[in-house]
Amino acid sequence: MLSDQILRQRYRIIEQIGGGGFGDTYLAIDLDFPGERKCVVKHLSPKNFAPEAVAIAKRLFKTEAECLSRLGEHDRIPRLYSYFEEEGQFYLVEEFIQGSNLASEFQSGKKWSEAATVDFLQELLEILTFVHQANTIHRDIKPANIMRRERDGRLFLIDFGAVKEILTVDEKGQTNSTNLTVGIGSIDYMAPEQAKGKPGKYSDIYAVGMLGIQALTGLTSRDLPQDSDKFRQILDELQINISSQLESVLVKMISLQPQNRFADAAKALEALIPADIIEPPIKTSHPPKKFLIALLGAIAISGAGIYALQVSKQPNYAQLETYLQNKQWQQADAKSDRILLKIAGEDSALDAESIANFPCNSLSKIDRLWTNNSKGRFGFTPQKQAYLETGNQIGRFTESTYQAFGDRVGWRTFNSWSLYGDLKFTDIAPVGHLPSPGMVAADNDLRWREREMLLSRFDECGL
Repeated sequence: MLSDQILRQRYRIIEQIGGGGFGDTYLAIDLDFPGERKCVVKHLSPKNFAPEAVAIAKRLFKTEAECLSRLGEHDRIPRLYSYFEEEGQFYLVEEFIQGSNLASEFQSGKKWSEAATVDFLQELLEILTFVHQANTIHRDIKPANIMRRERDGRLFLIDFGAVKEILTVDEKGQTNSTNLTVGIGSIDYMAPEQAKGKPGKYSDIYAVGMLGIQALTGLTSRDLPQDSDKFRQILDELQINISSQLESVLVKMISLQPQNRFADAAKALEALIPADIIEPPIKTSHPPKKFLIALLGAIAISGAGIYALQVSKQPNYAQLETYLQNKQWQQADAKSDRILLKIAGEDSALDAESIANFPCNSLSKIDRLWTNNSKGRFGFTPQKQAYLETGNQIGRFTESTYQAFGDRVGWRTFNSWSLYGDLKFTDIAPVGHLPSPGMVAADNDLRWREREMLLSRFDECGL
């Protein structure tokens, strides 16, 4: 396709951004959407142009596109805006993710720490759990098919292999497993049974395991071990020390026998992150949202409330520390927000209850990482100082003085609260500018009101 070509009188092609054996990918503009939204157009070309094969491929394409549409309900999988067929060619129109794939992060010789590797595996498996729960297999997990969004560093899973498979269908409705093996994904990440045309959820697990090993060892994909014995040998040769827990998880992931692997992503995630931290009892009349409630003994009932032990997955601070050490301020800001939400058991925002019971040691840890790596410029400590110096009182919200605080730390411009995209992710940003209050889900506004409550909790903790 040529630049400025318009498909369906709606999608104007801007430029080609990718290509492969099954078709090409283009950046486009949706002319019907207010503001001319950017999108991705994938042009997929069948391998068999016999009328019977095209008819079958068309039917299967519709089925798989509907599946992709359902998967796009997850916030870490690009949404499918539209799909259509014209003159025997298939097109998908998907959400445009501003960012880059992980190919550059998996460089030869670049070894990740164990903590960073676990953090990556956890995030990927959380997305893949949703895919597997929808009874879908990705079939093409590799660095090039994992995007890191530029504005917050979050991972996205792209380019599902099922749509590519239907492009090899023949007149009898059969897919060509040889073409499928060669065309979909890299053989270096492909499980043995998938190479024979018999993939399952456990095939995705194999690919994830290979990525974990590549992250730890810094090997090229061609040099990755094909069995557990070779993996352990490489660890010894490269003098890489990892926990027995992570080693056993990766060994199980890359087993040559599918039945010996984790059955799906949820099982793998459970094995990867089994350790829970127990926070002090919280009085509540109902279970806290999104928290894992552990009945570790008797639940004491008192008055109108129920005292329960609150359990949450232990946050992984390693990636945050790496971002801060490298002065990747925007990625560090997004990671801090994810840690805060995760500890609180919330999906997209903190509420008064979760802030009032937020663990002090976690607030202290995040603050120390920011202040130590910014020479005291960023963190909750300089924010608290600016909050008090602008006439605010702990535990008491006054709009005028809080606006003065927002002006001081650079969260307000032209007498109004800034958008998240207007923040300054540089080391010359105003003192206390970061970490930011975070962004409203599906919007660009700051969750500015939360920070007043969080600073009050910070003070209650004696910090």
